[in-house]
Amino acid sequence: MIGFIIGLFVGAFIGVALMCLCNAASSADEDMEKLNELENRKDDVND
Repeated sequence: MIGFIIGLFVGAFIGVALMCLCNAASSADEDMEKLNELENRKDDVND
């Protein structure tokens, strides 16, 4: 029984950690897309 409870806590911790990593990766991906759009506009103005 104690193993089950410990497993629940460990599993929940790993799940929350993975959610945080996925959220950070998603935010970084959106920021990179915005940065690429700004660079493309800058290149278009310079041409």
